[in-house]
Amino acid sequence: MVWSRASLFPGRDLSVALALAFEHVSKRYRKGTLALDDVTWSVPVGARACLLGPNGAGKSTSIRLLQSALTPTSGHVTLLGVDVNRGEYLHARRRTGIVPQGPGMYPDISVAEYLELARRLYGGGDVVRLEEVLELGPHRDKMLSQLSGGYQRRVVLAAALVAEPEVLLLDEPTVGLDPVAAHDVHALLRDAMRRDGRTTLLCTHNLAEAEALCDNVIILRSGKVRVHATLAQLRAQAKPRLRLAAEQGPDALLAAISTRGFVGRVMDNGTVELTVPNPQAVAPTLLRGLLADGLDVYACEPVQASLEDLFLDLVRTEEPVAS
Repeated sequence: MVWSRASLFPGRDLSVALALAFEHVSKRYRKGTLALDDVTWSVPVGARACLLGPNGAGKSTSIRLLQSALTPTSGHVTLLGVDVNRGEYLHARRRTGIVPQGPGMYPDISVAEYLELARRLYGGGDVVRLEEVLELGPHRDKMLSQLSGGYQRRVVLAAALVAEPEVLLLDEPTVGLDPVAAHDVHALLRDAMRRDGRTTLLCTHNLAEAEALCDNVIILRSGKVRVHATLAQLRAQAKPRLRLAAEQGPDALLAAISTRGFVGRVMDNGTVELTVPNPQAVAPTLLRGLLADGLDVYACEPVQASLEDLFLDLVRTEEPVAS
């Protein structure tokens, strides 16, 4: 059954097509756990969105609902305009590539056999081109169990991309990989997500990865949507900050700043950050004062809040941000 967007999203601007949508979705498991509690969020066609949240927030449940591995207790989940628990879902699923958190491979078949299986399941695709792009050619006759974690992820990505999908669902795609393998897979994902019109939903705990790859942010906590906005909107709402560092160390810098009426905090890298209304206006006067106090200040710059900063601030306060 194809649902009417007007009925699913009454009162909304429907001029933008939606690739993924949750409308008043709740999911309660048999033992009583409420994983999702009346959540509503959507991802427009062509957007690159990240689904974030602490453990137990409902991220994995959301991905499994989109895969039709679960049925919502109430509400509707749609993929490319189709309810995921209806017969027409199979067509939408074939237009969707999924990179799961665990490879979930058959250990006793080769790379070539696995990709041919994916090609047939998805109704076509250029396996040879993907083997070349993902540098799988030298490994095509190896059993999947013989591959390193990084190359297993390459194979899974190839299977997800074989039919040139309109939607990519990425569930912790670099989890468990060493830094080199994670960097390589990260680069491959960035290229895969750049295709015009392709929609991506990245579910991850890696906030730096999410910030590098995505433009839209959905944050879940305790089964509810706490944030649903673009990264630009979140940054626009973030409090301006100024970062300083001095040869005398953060404690001396904090003491000098406090005498001038500012409250700072020491960061993990030994710098000091303080929240000020206008960093560009405050910095010159503050810097002159600190230098006059005898501090050897070697860094004084306005800083843009990272996604990690925004995530921690917003989750701690648990104040919803409207989309």
